[in-house]
Amino acid sequence: LKLCPSLQIPLEHFISICHFLLPRYYTIASSSSVHPKSVHLTVAVTQDQRKDGTIFQGVCSTHLAECKAGGGNSSSSSNVRIILRPSTFRLPQDASRPILMIGPGTGVAPMRALLQERYHQQTVEKKNVGPNILYFGCKQRELDYLYQDELEAWQEDGSFLKLHVAFSRETPGKKVYVQHLLLQNASETWKLIHDDQASIYVCGGVKMGHDVTEALKEIAVQHGQ
Repeated sequence: LKLCPSLQIPLEHFISICHFLLPRYYTIASSSSVHPKSVHLTVAVTQDQRKDGTIFQGVCSTHLAECKAGGGNSSSSSNVRIILRPSTFRLPQDASRPILMIGPGTGVAPMRALLQERYHQQTVEKKNVGPNILYFGCKQRELDYLYQDELEAWQEDGSFLKLHVAFSRETPGKKVYVQHLLLQNASETWKLIHDDQASIYVCGGVKMGHDVTEALKEIAVQHGQ
């Protein structure tokens, strides 16, 4: 209506042709074994400027960003209606098998949950947990390196996590993404997949997922027999 001011339509007619808002799904970023009474989410607030100068705001991410923290019964806190559905991310039944995780940006959410669960298995349940390898990517270390302290603490804690980070905007004249690091570590990656039977987890944008798939295919062609 703002773009076409000459258009006049009764409000009830306008509402009748509007689509219902679909639920916004986020992958849980925490392990229920470590945080049994809370659920962690990794949300990037969507705000983009349109050509006419107005600001487009993501409905769900903006709403969550504006919510007030507090107890559920607090008059100053915000309540959010949620639904839960089964996750497609499952750790291998054999904890000794390695896991290879590729999750740049907010795609790191399920990887954090997997790592929390594996660390709990190792330190609390005393299981023999296999290698954990994570490829994370972001634009700049100081801008959007999500969960930096937690990830680097796991890396420094002996041999629990091997972390590879691609900062796409920190190398002048060259953009480095997670698929480039995978190709640089092609021999190691193929050994994990072929010899060690590692489980592979990928989460993030569609284009990234396609590029990672192509990188894994190239590794298989180069090193497979």
